[in-house]
Amino acid sequence: MSQQHADYELAFNEISHALEQYGEAPQFWEICDEVEERLIDQYPEDEVAIIELVATWLVKLGVHPEGELQGFV
Repeated sequence: MSQQHADYELAFNEISHALEQYGEAPQFWEICDEVEERLIDQYPEDEVAIIELVATWLVKLGVHPEGELQGFV
């Protein structure tokens, strides 16, 4: 397993654990942002792919994207 693959796996596990711990509360979104920023800092050449990957993880975990329901108040 490459280091990059291991870093992605760790990041997914962090996001999954945060969802279990906080649900979709603001703390969860803060952790998602931190994880995403850390991956981008480590692999800046893959920034777009990382953003898409994190979005895919959120869908896989059943999370609604952060801004999805804006405007429906």
